[in-house]
Amino acid sequence: MVMTSLSNQNNPQKSSTRLFFLDGLRGIAILLVLFFHAYSNDWVDALPYRDQYDHITLFHFGRYGVQLFFIISGFVIAMTLEKCKSFWDFMVRRWLRLFPAMLVGSVIVLITAPLFTARPFGTPHLQDLLPGLTFIEPEFFRLFFPQKILEGSFWTLFVEMKFYILAGFLYFTIGPKKMIVVLVTMFFSSIMLEFASPHLSAAVSDQLRTLYHYLNWAHYGWFAAGALFYQYYVNKEMRYWYAALVVALIAARCLGGLPSKSMIYASVIVFTFAFSMINPTVQKVLSNKFLVFVGFISYPLYLVHENATVSMINQIHDAYPTVPSYLLPILPTIAVTIVAWLIAKFLEPITRKLIKQLLLYKLVNLRQKLD
Repeated sequence: MVMTSLSNQNNPQKSSTRLFFLDGLRGIAILLVLFFHAYSNDWVDALPYRDQYDHITLFHFGRYGVQLFFIISGFVIAMTLEKCKSFWDFMVRRWLRLFPAMLVGSVIVLITAPLFTARPFGTPHLQDLLPGLTFIEPEFFRLFFPQKILEGSFWTLFVEMKFYILAGFLYFTIGPKKMIVVLVTMFFSSIMLEFASPHLSAAVSDQLRTLYHYLNWAHYGWFAAGALFYQYYVNKEMRYWYAALVVALIAARCLGGLPSKSMIYASVIVFTFAFSMINPTVQKVLSNKFLVFVGFISYPLYLVHENATVSMINQIHDAYPTVPSYLLPILPTIAVTIVAWLIAKFLEPITRKLIKQLLLYKLVNLRQKLD
């Protein structure tokens, strides 16, 4: 599950202009994802208790913490674009926000993998760093050599990067409001494909589905809703809030049938974000120290938690089979949380500083050569 929505400043208490309730929302999002991977997961056979807890709504639908991240990302990207001078300025800022933690987290996952003998994704190899470090799907690299993904949760980073590129291009060519219109149009076109598919030939339908799969437009409703919520936050015009709510609820509807538990749970997430925009009490609740802290470490935690958590759950169960199953995720969660804090507090800032210094050094040398 960076995502810009997952990115954080080096110190969550430092900036007086920081929107702490957004950190609280990030905290909720990563907790949902953690619960999902620890107690439910897409591959329940990898857990010692199988699907014992899959019926619990909080765990089963914790997967939709990702959609909450997407809404936050749409909001934050709209805010960030206003501070950038050009498309390239924006992309460099995004890369410097995402890459350092990805580099540190990926290296940690790679070198610690031998300790986790029950990793669902198996033992990673050096080449498996490529998708995460380039923010490009592993399918691209499979055109040239066998390729796995380091962590399954990285898939959202590939979606986010495409969104950044498109949103940045649109913002600096047609402006913020038309950018949102295009994003909404792309989202609705992915919906229309579902209605059009029965009337198309199988070959054409499959080709379009493949195209839309790699374009990821089905997720753009969440990003567009976040950008619309930002328009409300800046302009305080309720039409933007209502528009954002409608787009986000349609995106929630697309996660399941009507009605469905998926839609209902996703709609709860939508309303939580929506009311955080207009209700000071909700903002105050979301700004509590615990959620802000979890939001602060959410990006590195998202990067490193999945395989390590599941493996530790299995290894603890094998070593101590009498431990109640519902307690098994506690120590693994504490362990990955400590690692994420170390990354967010120390390793990521140091890495970002070194990268900036290296880039500045290269730029100075280039200018000297040109002169």
